[in-house]
Amino acid sequence: METRDKAIVALTPAADHSEKEGYAVTNALGVATVSAAATDVPFGLILDGEDTDGKDSVAVFGGNVGPCKVKLSGTVAEGDTIQLHTDGTFIVDAAAGARVVCGRMLEAGVATELREAVLFTPVKYT
Repeated sequence: METRDKAIVALTPAADHSEKEGYAVTNALGVATVSAAATDVPFGLILDGEDTDGKDSVAVFGGNVGPCKVKLSGTVAEGDTIQLHTDGTFIVDAAAGARVVCGRMLEAGVATELREAVLFTPVKYT
């Protein structure tokens, strides 16, 4: 029996996330921290970030959530597979080297934009 329609959870932000919509986060004991390395395996994506007095709304990667807006750090095209960047944002998959692949773009975009993507279960390549 399903307990919720979508895998969206409330987590306590480790810092002020009010300007962090579309950033990937890790989860440690219910506390969301923006991913700080390209090889972090993220737990989820901030849909609605709050300051430390509130709770972030976080879409769980691989949790069958509809398309979400991701924050970009480079140019991507519609259909590109994306990987985690070094600051919790996303770039086009380099297709080689250590990285974590987490989604596919539904629209094109450039650095600093929020654009729609489908979230995968993260896959870490070493």
